[in-house]
Amino acid sequence: MLELRGLIHVTAVWPRPDGVLTTLRIGPDTPRSPHDFFALNFARAIADAIVVTGKVLREEPELEYTPAGEGREALLAMRGDRPPPELCVLTSGRGLDFAHPAFHGWARPVVVTSKGAQLPPAPEHVAVRRLASLSALELVRDCQRRGSARVSLEAGPSTTVPLHEDRHIDALMLCSFLGESLPPGVEGGGLGRSIDVRRRLRLEFRRDVSEPSGPWSFELLVR
Repeated sequence: MLELRGLIHVTAVWPRPDGVLTTLRIGPDTPRSPHDFFALNFARAIADAIVVTGKVLREEPELEYTPAGEGREALLAMRGDRPPPELCVLTSGRGLDFAHPAFHGWARPVVVTSKGAQLPPAPEHVAVRRLASLSALELVRDCQRRGSARVSLEAGPSTTVPLHEDRHIDALMLCSFLGESLPPGVEGGGLGRSIDVRRRLRLEFRRDVSEPSGPWSFELLVR
């Protein structure tokens, strides 16, 4: 059985007719899938650290990181005695709101910023780490130096695309909505052309399913 390690990117996309994988913006009209939700929770459950950005928290004010839904107990049981993962929020400090539920859930919150950034006062349970720059790669490497064997990446294309292009991604959990179109406002930034994303990784697993929202495919691609 394949054991996932390294930097793991989990994302939901829509393959556009021009071959670009465009990410799905979370909102009331976004196509939903229990399988997509399980994949996201699985990545969180196996992670030693979860990397997210302040932008994601601003755009999703109700986002939580506690595994939920079907299979929750089994996912949590997989961790054994391991503590919950660190939730590393990469931020400049702009719009940072410590009342956000992400800072008050299962994962251990850590604010990661640059040395000169101005932050609002952090609650006692929130750790603050300062790196030389606001670099996702520097943050991932810092997590790995601190002992994180599995780092789950949950961020938008501006953060994830450079990591794909420079071949830093070790595994991609790709959840693709295969409907003919998306509702207005759901199409997000592009992850890149499907052919380029796939040539950097090899397909380990694929499953196609039919959901109430439409057809989906679920793939695991590894380096």
